[in-house]
Amino acid sequence: MSNHHLASLLGSLAIAGLLFAPSARGELAAWDQAQVTGLAKELTVATEALYDTFIKQPSPGLGSMQSQAYYRLEHLVRLLRIEARELATSLEKGGGREQTLPIYENLMQLVRSARDDAGKVFVAHDVGDRAGAVRGVLNRLGPYYDPDFPTLAPHPNIEPGAIR
Repeated sequence: MSNHHLASLLGSLAIAGLLFAPSARGELAAWDQAQVTGLAKELTVATEALYDTFIKQPSPGLGSMQSQAYYRLEHLVRLLRIEARELATSLEKGGGREQTLPIYENLMQLVRSARDDAGKVFVAHDVGDRAGAVRGVLNRLGPYYDPDFPTLAPHPNIEPGAIR
């Protein structure tokens, strides 16, 4: 094999290595059991307040365009409350990152679904305030579980102060 062919082959391999190399990841926040447990307790309080406020607002009339989305969102907010409690309980019992990661991941999936549905439903101002409080705690908790945690921005349709 000539030097030209060998150089071409090595160049191709180097480019392939760059294309298929794993992307650089951020780093997890150093695990602090007390800090994470405290955040999970804050999250429990925030999701309880969100749920309590959400169910007190008037629901749309049956058959309205918003009724299905409203009831789906109500269900998701209920599940958020349950998962937040589960996370706090597991952490209080000494569960570490590995043991509680599945709960956190499920919680974040619920958050993403709820954010998607929130734009389809009219919610009262105080529900937006409560959603903002939940978002704030999640933004502090996320880096302990996800090295590439994207900071959750205010939802433009429900949180006061968000760009509309």
